[in-house]
Amino acid sequence: MSTSLRARLVRSLLVVLLPVWVAMAAWTYWSVVEEVDEIYDQQLMAVALPLLPQSVAALHESLDEMLIDEPDGDGVDLAVLAWSPQGALLYRSPMAPPLAFAERPRDPAGLRTASTVDVGGLGWRVWWFEQAQAGRWLAVLKPMTERNELARALALGLGLPTLATVLLLTPVVRWGVRRGLMPLHQLGKQIARRRAVDLAPVSEAGQPSETVPLVQEINALMTRLARTLATERRFTADASHELRTPLAACRAQIEVARGADEAQVRETALANAMQALDRATRLTDELLALARLDHDTEAPLSATPGWRHDLDLAALVQDRVAAVAVAALARGLEVSLQAALGVPHVPGHPEWIAMAVDNLLSNALKYTPSGGEVRVAVDPMEGGVAVVVHDTGPGVRPEDLPRLGDRFDRLGARGDGAGLGLSIARQVAARHGGHLVFALDGGLRAMLTLPRQAPEVTRS
Repeated sequence: MSTSLRARLVRSLLVVLLPVWVAMAAWTYWSVVEEVDEIYDQQLMAVALPLLPQSVAALHESLDEMLIDEPDGDGVDLAVLAWSPQGALLYRSPMAPPLAFAERPRDPAGLRTASTVDVGGLGWRVWWFEQAQAGRWLAVLKPMTERNELARALALGLGLPTLATVLLLTPVVRWGVRRGLMPLHQLGKQIARRRAVDLAPVSEAGQPSETVPLVQEINALMTRLARTLATERRFTADASHELRTPLAACRAQIEVARGADEAQVRETALANAMQALDRATRLTDELLALARLDHDTEAPLSATPGWRHDLDLAALVQDRVAAVAVAALARGLEVSLQAALGVPHVPGHPEWIAMAVDNLLSNALKYTPSGGEVRVAVDPMEGGVAVVVHDTGPGVRPEDLPRLGDRFDRLGARGDGAGLGLSIARQVAARHGGHLVFALDGGLRAMLTLPRQAPEVTRS
């Protein structure tokens, strides 16, 4: 199930912004509440300080003048209680709550301490004064009703704008994300308008820095696709040309056989037609092998069925040499194999490596004259193993060495094959992370190297 990048970005931004916004509103609320509490305490202290030096008897007269004991009245909502150090109640102003002496701070930090107590379901802010010289404790109280109402008003005043901001923030964030993703949308439309055969690079001009890597990867993909399509077109053209020759020869020989009156002529024509068909069959097999090797070159060959992590290369080469030894002897050729002791095993695909070795042997035997020799060696080397096939044939011109292994390049003097055998061997080596190199040394010397470690896949 596909998900919208725009929706994911909006959700991510809201998940980050909303908690931050709520945290800021909460911090502002608590900061204001602390300021209100401080002002509340200062007001209570300002009322309480004139009462401290007065005696208990004088408190009656002072409170009668300045207090209205109704908590919800229109005057100063204040209550006063006094106790002896032993807890005996000395004075209680009218309508004062039944505050117990035990509510006083047990370990006051100094001579005056503030606290909040709940008496009869009503919260009171209390300032406690320990008057040691007067031999009493004095408590000056004020109900928290006004303070709580102010706190609720502040919460409502902060909450409604916060809620409105949240409601407005969502469409604003959606609009911002949509605008920010517009270059990506335009890039998609630009690519969608292209024809299937248009593999030109996408321009990076005007692209945001965030989309430049995406454009670069698209261009790299376009380049690989263009190269692959060009290779496929060239391969198809060359293959059709190569197949046309044996098929045309086969058709011509069949026409000769159909029109021949003599049995000998007819048999010869049919034999030639079979040879042409055999050549077409070999060419088709080679084309299929190359197609399989070329398929998905970015995928590791080790993922294909049959891959071995500990392939005995010396034993494999010995089997391939034994398979051609009889035919070589029949042509008067000597084939020898020299394998060093302790040749390490290598990772590889037995089928493909056997095909590469077969093609190297076939090429050497094909161009070595009767009485010649084909020497095969398997030797360990730094980081891998080398398979060397050395013939005593005519070789090639030095300037033609770099062309050995090119597809459909027969180099003229090297015979009438399709020019695919060495190409297959080179591609097998490359897919295994190895190399195929040629040299002239009294004939043609081909060296196939395979690493001891499986190759890593890299983009070409």
